[in-house]
Amino acid sequence: MGRPGWATCLSESNMLSVRFRSLIVEVLLFMRLALFLTLSAALYGCQESSQLDTGVNRPHPVYTVALSEHSPTMPQGFSGTVQARTEVPIAFQVSGRILKRHVDAGQFVEAGETLFSLDAKDFEQNLEAAKAQLAVAEAELIHAEANLARDSRLIEQNSISQRIFEASLLSKRAAQAQKEVAQAKLRQAEIALQHTSLKATRQGILADVTGMPGQVVTAGQPLGMLADTRELEVEVFLPRSVLPPTEALAHIDDVRIPLKLRETAGAANEHSRTWRVRYQIESSESDLKLGMLVRVNVTVADSPVKVFSVPLAALDERGEGTRVWKIVDRQAQPQAIVVVGVTPISAQIHGQGLKTGDRVIALGTHLLVSGMPVKEYPQ
Repeated sequence: MGRPGWATCLSESNMLSVRFRSLIVEVLLFMRLALFLTLSAALYGCQESSQLDTGVNRPHPVYTVALSEHSPTMPQGFSGTVQARTEVPIAFQVSGRILKRHVDAGQFVEAGETLFSLDAKDFEQNLEAAKAQLAVAEAELIHAEANLARDSRLIEQNSISQRIFEASLLSKRAAQAQKEVAQAKLRQAEIALQHTSLKATRQGILADVTGMPGQVVTAGQPLGMLADTRELEVEVFLPRSVLPPTEALAHIDDVRIPLKLRETAGAANEHSRTWRVRYQIESSESDLKLGMLVRVNVTVADSPVKVFSVPLAALDERGEGTRVWKIVDRQAQPQAIVVVGVTPISAQIHGQGLKTGDRVIALGTHLLVSGMPVKEYPQ
């Protein structure tokens, strides 16, 4: 009976060894699999990094053009606006509440035509008060004159002293002055009453009207703009590098309108840093309206700086100012410039460091960064 127990122990021992060996095999297989995954991930990361490095260092293809000097005698085009030479703000000379508005924006008015009316009740009462004050002053003057006449007779008779006579004389002079003051106040009240009706000082078109009935306005507050259409001009804003010529041409549709320089602003515009120029319209046959946009061609005879012509697509307006991208040692480098004129397909520019023959990128400037390697293809 002991032998079967020993056999049983041997069989159980064999089964344990088999299970142990299978466990070791599974552990080894798991370690090999983990090692394989780790090496695969590392290899994939190296390949991806290599591809990324290749993409960064690969030159970016661009189209380029060579800078060509812009002829200063060629006409340059700018946008202009038709304006009236004389534009007068309309405003009351007295304060009050608007009672009635007689006109609207865009309406043509003649000189002397009523535009607005104020509530005149207060002004009428002031006029009546001024008349009453004048009546009082006149009565006091009559009384002072009578006293002076009486004292003049008494002083001849030595019935009063010289001091009393002089007091009567001063009272008469004071009453005379009071009468003059009352007369001046009466004239002011009459003028103020007249100013309650705002009239057009000249003929023209009301370019803008803002006053409304019931609105309380102060003296001098603008209620609109009266433009005299008998003399029209074209207002143009030119860059500092363009010297305004004495003559120019305005284009609207297919009509050419000759212009003559009348005025150049003494200071640049604080926002655009451009100079305001006014050209007088020589021909009155053109059907121009206030506010119309026209194309003004000016020929610049002498330019103080060298001007170059580039395609419009070469301009990059990202950042704080306009710039172009030059090719320097096969890299894109930004160059700040000033635009002095534009045409439908090109722009006239100037900037420090630019010279004829420089290669600039003509397309896709919004994708560039400073120092980016590029491969140029002449356009």
